[in-house]
Amino acid sequence: MGDLDDDLRRLFSDDRLDVHSAPVSTEDVLRGADRRRRRRTAMAGTFALVTLVGAGIGLSRLGAPSPDSTVGALLTTSTSAPTTSTPPPSVSTVISTETVTVGQSPNSTGGNTGKPNPGGTSRSNSTPSSSPPTPESQAGRYGTLALGMSEADALATGSLVEPSTPADPDGRCKAYATKSVPNADAVVVSPAKGIVRITMPSYAKTPKGVGAGSAVSDVKAAYKNSTQSGSTVLAPMSATPPWTYVFETDGATVTAVFLRLNANDCASV
Repeated sequence: MGDLDDDLRRLFSDDRLDVHSAPVSTEDVLRGADRRRRRRTAMAGTFALVTLVGAGIGLSRLGAPSPDSTVGALLTTSTSAPTTSTPPPSVSTVISTETVTVGQSPNSTGGNTGKPNPGGTSRSNSTPSSSPPTPESQAGRYGTLALGMSEADALATGSLVEPSTPADPDGRCKAYATKSVPNADAVVVSPAKGIVRITMPSYAKTPKGVGAGSAVSDVKAAYKNSTQSGSTVLAPMSATPPWTYVFETDGATVTAVFLRLNANDCASV
């Protein structure tokens, strides 16, 4: 062991093993230090640049769509057609207001205002509307049958029941039953005057609400111009041709109602 130590000491003390460095000046040392600083600076800048580029690539990969989404977007773009909505055409509405004065009041001279009407004709007053006919002015009619109707026209209505029977002793006028009144003389027809009498059904009422079963006082109240002859109450109508309601009574109540043509030529009517 001691020999080894001696050998090592001898080795290390041998001048031949010394490393002799070349003489270095101060300027060389400063230049070397400056080179090392520049190298470190360049390496730091390169590292920073690489770091920024890597971060940018990472961000772009994070924001970039996956392959599946890219394919879907491409498919959607290729199959979707651009939609262009055409705005509806503009519509202009013009409202025209026209004021028409009807029935102008006359001026102080008795005429109208002198302004022409829209039709170009001046009218001093309006035409009065016709009032509906009163019951007294209506023609004698029940259903399809009317006083004065010819026998042929009456038969054509289908309301008469054939055959007829004589209505008077000489057989000049004819009597018929009707589908609503089974009496053989419900309708009496004159060959010259046509129908001269029509019997109303027992359920029928006159326009003033009078019929079989009504009190005589109700008849007289409804028809102010009525007159009574025995048990019969007559209510003449001012129609054309003139005719009369004939109310047969039992003295207090109406039992039958007839429509009778005033200018008839049948003795039994």
